Amino acid sequence: MQTLIELIDTQAKLRANDTYLSFCGHATSFGELQRRVRQAAGAFQRAGFSSDQRVAMMMGNSPLHAFAYMALVALGCVVVEFSIHFRVSGIQLQLEDCDPHHVIVDTDFIEDFAAAMDGLGRAGPLTTLASCNHPRALFLALDDAEPTCELPSPSLERVQSISYTSGTTGRPKGVILTERFFQVGSKNAALLADVRWGDVFFLWEPFYHVAAWMTFIAALQHGVKVALVERFSATHCWDQIRQSGATLFHYLGGAMNILLKLPQSGRDADNPVRIAWGAAAPARSWREFEKRFNVAIREGYGISEAGNFTHLNVDGRVGSIGKPVDEFEAWIAADDGQRAPAGVIGEIVVKPKASNITMVGYFRNPERTAEVLREGCVFTGDLGYMDADGFFYYSGRKKDSLRRRGENVSAWEVERVINAHPSVEESAVIGVASDMGEQEIRVFVQLAPNQSLEPLNLIKWCERDLAYYQIPRYIDFVAEFPRGPTQRIRKSDLPVALDASWDLEHSGYKIRR
Repeated sequence: MQTLIELIDTQAKLRANDTYLSFCGHATSFGELQRRVRQAAGAFQRAGFSSDQRVAMMMGNSPLHAFAYMALVALGCVVVEFSIHFRVSGIQLQLEDCDPHHVIVDTDFIEDFAAAMDGLGRAGPLTTLASCNHPRALFLALDDAEPTCELPSPSLERVQSISYTSGTTGRPKGVILTERFFQVGSKNAALLADVRWGDVFFLWEPFYHVAAWMTFIAALQHGVKVALVERFSATHCWDQIRQSGATLFHYLGGAMNILLKLPQSGRDADNPVRIAWGAAAPARSWREFEKRFNVAIREGYGISEAGNFTHLNVDGRVGSIGKPVDEFEAWIAADDGQRAPAGVIGEIVVKPKASNITMVGYFRNPERTAEVLREGCVFTGDLGYMDADGFFYYSGRKKDSLRRRGENVSAWEVERVINAHPSVEESAVIGVASDMGEQEIRVFVQLAPNQSLEPLNLIKWCERDLAYYQIPRYIDFVAEFPRGPTQRIRKSDLPVALDASWDLEHSGYKIRR
């Protein structure tokens, strides 16, 4: 198994003139990829970037982002991607935790990032890869250098990335991932997608998702093409796929149901996609999506802490996440810790058969690491069950978090912002079922004494500091919360009916993205 830079060099030698990446009408060959990545590595090296340094990146989807990331990995840097939807508060939380040596930002995000750094009392420049007149900006031209520099010896055991997950409750956690994690994960992603010679991956995921880099690496492993777009657009998705000739479509979050909600067209089945692969496909939409768009769905399961894919369903059993991949054992743990029999819901536990194919741990958080990595196993915090044939099924999250728009959202993060409002005494965030196949965010708010607050004003307050997918859809005001013996809010006792809830989607207000 090769490292990222070894794969780039191998493919440049085998198929230098073949297209690796297409974006906005421009094609990058495997040979050009090698040149651009090594040029970028040289530029970073001369700018003082070096092995083991943490590099924060907040950039949108573009080839330049890909070249920069791959160059940093080749130099042995540890890349920490930031969501491009973060506002100041979200940037501060992750920035304070990962404590980067360098920061690279797109000019579109420099104001928020600079404000976040100022709020934390952090000095230093913000590296931009395009010219910018912001006083904190330091422009670095990546294509203005010789394509050779002294790189550290390749190693699959070296840390490639710290990937932040909202997880359960509390602050976001940085998941430490090695090059081996990415290479094994990409190998299994390619098995799920059934990659064949001449295939084209359609890549719309934001780069702060591990899935995006798994796609890039899987394409390098197999010498096939990636068709990259800036963002997911339901109205343009199928036209972009037809134009690029993409044969492999990765679904994430509610993308499947969003596409099913489009008006039916005589061209729906007229597309080049052969396989739709991913995770969290709603069982009720599975066959409808296959029939309408003439594709085969292949479902998998994984989490950043355990593996990009620890389970694959290549048999088409509707609703199942499949069986464990070769690198893992898996079982269901009952409440008493023993292995549960078929049909009984419990926690999904996976055990790697080799080292460094799961997370190394949470960055600077040994206590939380010990909760998840125990006795050589990963306790996923997810619920599921196994049928009599050994197929696994996902049954929801054990943790106090929810999944919306393809993102894990920590209730604590949202509550933290809402509780900071001067009119709010306390809040409680829960997830409710969504017709998109995931969850919507509902917040219960107890106002401070003698205070009033319009729901839309609370939404606008959230919009300042939360990503669009973290902003609640439903708002309920309560006089007081149900509480347990320790005075913690009992979320399970909160009302279920939405009849009296204020609904953002019925307000006419559109949040910014």
